[in-house]
Amino acid sequence: MSAAPRRRSLRRRVVAGIALVVVVGLLAAGTASVLALRGYLVGRTDDRLRAARDTVVAALGERGPLELRESRLRPVVQGAASDLVVHLLSHGQVVETLAADGVVSPPLDPAQVPAVSDRPGWLPSTADPLRALAVATPGLSVQLADGSVVSVDTVVLVRDTEDDRRTAQRLVQIEAWVGAAVALAVVVLSWLVVGQGLRPLRRMAAAAERIAAGDRAERIPQTPALAETGALAAALDEALNERTRAEQRVRDFVADAAHELRTPLTSVQGWADLYGQGALDDEGVDRAMERIGREAARMRHLVDQLALLARLDADQPLRSEPVDLAAVVDDVVADLDVLAPDRPVEWRRPDAPVVVRGDRERLVQVVQNLVGNVLRHTPATARLRLTVTARDPVVLVVHDDGPGVPPELADRVFERFVRQTRPADGAAGGLREGSGLGLAIVAGIVRAHGGDVRLVSRPGEGTTVTVELPAG
Repeated sequence: MSAAPRRRSLRRRVVAGIALVVVVGLLAAGTASVLALRGYLVGRTDDRLRAARDTVVAALGERGPLELRESRLRPVVQGAASDLVVHLLSHGQVVETLAADGVVSPPLDPAQVPAVSDRPGWLPSTADPLRALAVATPGLSVQLADGSVVSVDTVVLVRDTEDDRRTAQRLVQIEAWVGAAVALAVVVLSWLVVGQGLRPLRRMAAAAERIAAGDRAERIPQTPALAETGALAAALDEALNERTRAEQRVRDFVADAAHELRTPLTSVQGWADLYGQGALDDEGVDRAMERIGREAARMRHLVDQLALLARLDADQPLRSEPVDLAAVVDDVVADLDVLAPDRPVEWRRPDAPVVVRGDRERLVQVVQNLVGNVLRHTPATARLRLTVTARDPVVLVVHDDGPGVPPELADRVFERFVRQTRPADGAAGGLREGSGLGLAIVAGIVRAHGGDVRLVSRPGEGTTVTVELPAG
């Protein structure tokens, strides 16, 4: 069996990320500073070469085409460039070299001169970093110290930049040591600061582990001073509270369903026991079969309702086809002539079809449940009004003139197993009680169609249920 992968600590990853950013930043800053220093030093050397060139050219120009003694040229060159080496070239050969300190190293290779003509440049193929500038001097004759006279056509000014190179190297070394120290300090401080910042998350993780272990009363500790972790803790607490509420709803749902099924099952079992004990005559057996059939139908109806709610909760797609909502209401109103022939009904039918997209069978169930709720909970004399308005969204309104929904139930009527009981007409103290699932099914079907349903009830003024469905 392979070992479980090692989990990487968030603290380590954050600190590693910070260290990487700091190191990259230090490298970029160090590289930029070294390049800037080198550019500055090279620019300073070039400026000195140009200044020396201008001085030498001016001094030579004053002499004109006359011969110039080397002994007179040396002070001019040394005054113009005290830290430079000046080479005099004649026809591509070095005829004299002048240096302020008398030290000339390395010697000039005349083949390198074209590479630095007209503007400062590096002398190639040399071990030392030499920066040079060539000056053309046509018509100049120079008498050397040995008395010979040579024509000088090029003057080359050279400066050794070894000190500048060492300065740049020293800067690199300093930046390396300082950068390493800064990076180490950043890692240590980041480790401490990130550890302190992650402490609330560790407390939250510990609380979550206790909750997972079964402590449902435990909650995530709040950290108001930290907005992010505080918001996370609040969101987790709300999720836990919602889970607790959902679990409670499931328990209540199961308990209510068991209660609803227990009554008909008790009745069925009672009649079956009487039959098994031989306590029923022929007429009693007929009555028992009738009661058992009625209770079985009641249980089947309840199970069908529960199954429909389960399908709606699972978001199983419904059929989507054009449905004339006015025709649906027509069918339900026609059934009222048989179910409640004495009920006053006012059906304001629109002149044209009102089309929505949906499952016709489920939409019929919506209207039937709303109308059945009125028949069950209002006196037979209470008027029932139905209207359908063709707009987007399409609006179905079911209103009754009954006593209204009790205020303590008005906000919960679309929940499951929420029931109201009222005296049944013509029955002394009798009760008509539904399963408490009718309006919950209405709400589920309407939401599955992308619509909305709401109820407004005022005691003594009646109840209005408004259903809105997207137009088809």
